[in-house]
Amino acid sequence: MTHYKQIINKQNGETEFIFNATLKKIGEKVLTNSNEKEYIIVTIGFELPNGESVERTATCYKNNYEYGIEEGLVYLCNLRFDELENPHITMSHLVNGTRASKEDFTGIFNLKHHLIKDELVE
Repeated sequence: MTHYKQIINKQNGETEFIFNATLKKIGEKVLTNSNEKEYIIVTIGFELPNGESVERTATCYKNNYEYGIEEGLVYLCNLRFDELENPHITMSHLVNGTRASKEDFTGIFNLKHHLIKDELVE
């Protein structure tokens, strides 16, 4: 299930949403927007808030895709709405890695006797 996190864009004060999506296809043509920023169109897969699985297009700017992007990986995406309430999705180069879980650190507070004694630590 896709989780959407609501954020406030600090530059314009607008509400946006970040979420993870799987990169399905990378467009071949490099385009340029009105601000002279280069980008490509990518196809991403994710679940809508109603649970429906979909594939939609997104913009991936040069400053992101030049890091290298790979089909099949999960990337951080940003959803914003324009003045006509049309959605616009951008995909970053940031991959959703395997996050640590609380189970990974079970018992960490019981490890005091395993830690090296150091005057700077105590």
